[in-house]
Amino acid sequence: MLNILAIALAIAAAQPTADELQLDFETASPCAGLVDGRSVWEGRKAFFISSYSKEATELDPSLVGADAVLRDDNDQATIGEFEAACSS
Repeated sequence: MLNILAIALAIAAAQPTADELQLDFETASPCAGLVDGRSVWEGRKAFFISSYSKEATELDPSLVGADAVLRDDNDQATIGEFEAACSS
């Protein structure tokens, strides 16, 4: 049981915090391609995709809402789409 707990803690510790993801997004590079018609950025810790929620953007066009797409949390096919969007 102790080994399972240690593994779970190690995995949780490896995940970036919200602050780390925010900084990663702020320094991410915009990608030329789209995924599902949405803008994509590539950071060091994650890919980012524009959020479906557009209310904030409608109120203030300078706001960009994005969702983090972590490589470890997604299958290879999904990550492949993001890599393709960022390699074009």
